[in-house]
Amino acid sequence: MWFNAGVGEMPSLQRAPSRTAPDAADAASVDRVAYRPDLDGLRAIAVALVILTHAKWPWPNNGGDTGVTAFFVLSGFLITNLLVNQQERQGRIHVLAFYRRRVVRLGPALLGVLAFTLALGLATGWGPGRDWQLGIVSSLAYVSNWVEVGNINIDPLGHTWSLAIEEQFYLFWPAVLILLRGRPLLFAIVAIIAVSLIRIVATGPFEYFSTAARVDAILVGCVLALIGARWSRWYAVAGLAALVAVSFLDLSHDIAIPAAIVATAAIIGGRLEPLGRLAPAGLRAYSLYLWNWPMTILFGSVALVAPLMTIVVAEFSFRLLEAPFLHRGKAARPSVTVVPKDPVASPGQTDLLTAER
Repeated sequence: MWFNAGVGEMPSLQRAPSRTAPDAADAASVDRVAYRPDLDGLRAIAVALVILTHAKWPWPNNGGDTGVTAFFVLSGFLITNLLVNQQERQGRIHVLAFYRRRVVRLGPALLGVLAFTLALGLATGWGPGRDWQLGIVSSLAYVSNWVEVGNINIDPLGHTWSLAIEEQFYLFWPAVLILLRGRPLLFAIVAIIAVSLIRIVATGPFEYFSTAARVDAILVGCVLALIGARWSRWYAVAGLAALVAVSFLDLSHDIAIPAAIVATAAIIGGRLEPLGRLAPAGLRAYSLYLWNWPMTILFGSVALVAPLMTIVVAEFSFRLLEAPFLHRGKAARPSVTVVPKDPVASPGQTDLLTAER
């Protein structure tokens, strides 16, 4: 399904003609932004776990928790790499450009889902007990997680809580990197401890949906980027096995979520290159995630119809609402650029580090 030639390959590195070979600092920057197909492969596994959980196949499990947690860790890792690289190379972070890129990257596909929700909501009402109108407004404002903290059912947009947490985090993370330049690592570690303590004492919807209790996974990804995490690929193998195992074991949220954080960190630092074979699916993970829950509400879990419809609709979403915008809104190219081999499926340049689903 939707495999494009070349997307699983590592893009080549090209020096600008006006420069000589990069020095050590340049080399580190290139490594920081170079496209890693294995991370898109990890995104593919994460979204597959979410989809299988929603389909209750082969049985109800923790795949939703582990998949979303993996997305959080990846998001922190990729976005922090992008911001720190810009800070190191250009001496500053272009905050407005950063937010503009995120709007251009995330907005079109989300608007497509919201338009679909509105159309079917007006036609069918989406069933009793679902405040889908509030879901549209809160999803558009990226505050739907706080609506769910209030125990309000906003299906078919209930899954947008995770998008809201990410965007709320990125309202202040660039400021942290700017104000604490040279010391963001200490801040992130202290914040991880604080958020972990909040989750221990929190209960109910606040524990699961609030930014204050869930942002530690994103912060762990930030730490991995700040320390330049790299270790044996065998840690990644073990992490991948643990991520899948946790997804199918009958564990509480209190165990499954921290375990998924550790497993994802092991995979990211271990750089398991064979995962790159799943990169084409990972590049579509954002659309797959956006459309899976509405399809699940519509078709239920009978005979895997919802997952199949998710794949079909997400492919249209990717090609029509994501791919046309992947190259827009970039900052100036660095002197050493990352050139993708597939202009449709690869985001390109520093934007190869797309942290969005």
